[in-house]
Amino acid sequence: MKILHRRIDPVKDRDYVLESHCKINYECDTPWKRKMTYNDYRAEWFMLKGQISEFYNYLQETAKDNRTIAEIIEDENGKTLGYLWVPFFEDTESGFTFADVQDIYIEDKFRGVGIASYLLNYAEEKAKNNGARVIRSGTGCANLASIALHEKNGYYVYRYEFEKEL
Repeated sequence: MKILHRRIDPVKDRDYVLESHCKINYECDTPWKRKMTYNDYRAEWFMLKGQISEFYNYLQETAKDNRTIAEIIEDENGKTLGYLWVPFFEDTESGFTFADVQDIYIEDKFRGVGIASYLLNYAEEKAKNNGARVIRSGTGCANLASIALHEKNGYYVYRYEFEKEL
């Protein structure tokens, strides 16, 4: 399968990116939050108009940096396989630059064939070519598929965050 990349069109791709981001959030959310069905989670998430607007504006703002990967992934027939968003961050004082995989999403029917690994390698190469010293990527503690993907591709845990349900 030939994989093609195209820059996210902020108007045309808005609904697809928001749907994909919601699915990513659900897969990465805390176990207590994932007790709700995806449809309930989605309904709740899409009611948060301010959060949605903030997310999408931030994605568009980071995309102004030519280094940022903000792409829809398609096959040679124009079928959407997923999307990838990787902004760059630079500490102007120290010069430390890193890329951060914010979203990597593969449509269910295209999972398990190596597209996510391909996208991680693609992001790593672009990050390296654009001066990043490291690439980072996060996931939820119960997202075992994502954890396995990262470990398989040489990523390691560099930080832990804790939560306690009250």
